[in-house]
Amino acid sequence: MQSITKLLTRFSNKIFNIEDTSDIAGLSSLLEYRKVNLSSKDLDDFLLKLRQKHLVNHIVVTDVNGIVIGSTEKDLKEGFKSAAMYNYINSEFNNLSIILIESKGWQIIFKLNDKVYFIKANDSLSRIEVQALVNDLENYLKIMSQII
Repeated sequence: MQSITKLLTRFSNKIFNIEDTSDIAGLSSLLEYRKVNLSSKDLDDFLLKLRQKHLVNHIVVTDVNGIVIGSTEKDLKEGFKSAAMYNYINSEFNNLSIILIESKGWQIIFKLNDKVYFIKANDSLSRIEVQALVNDLENYLKIMSQII
């Protein structure tokens, strides 16, 4: 009887994709709060710190024409591609505020004013989380424009 129970448990775990939480201790270091100092005079350095604060893989900021303003990676094609993707999808479905694409993690495209934000993450972010990331970046860009 016990072997049948184990077999059914394994079978149901595979079908329902139930997470194994027995190794939660290995994840505890990721769940600890760590203060991230965002102060930086360099946009690329700031983006790397912002990436660490919001636990995302990649951030690209472009204007609506695809000109890269800042990126956590030096791939300029990614910025142009994200702006083109936003413009195409927005032409098909007007007035989108956020676009979520699941492909090898999540790709999040968010437009605010005259900038397009392209964020890659392992998991989806809520609209509030995306807005918090964008607000941090907008505040930084506003402060840096006043200094220069």
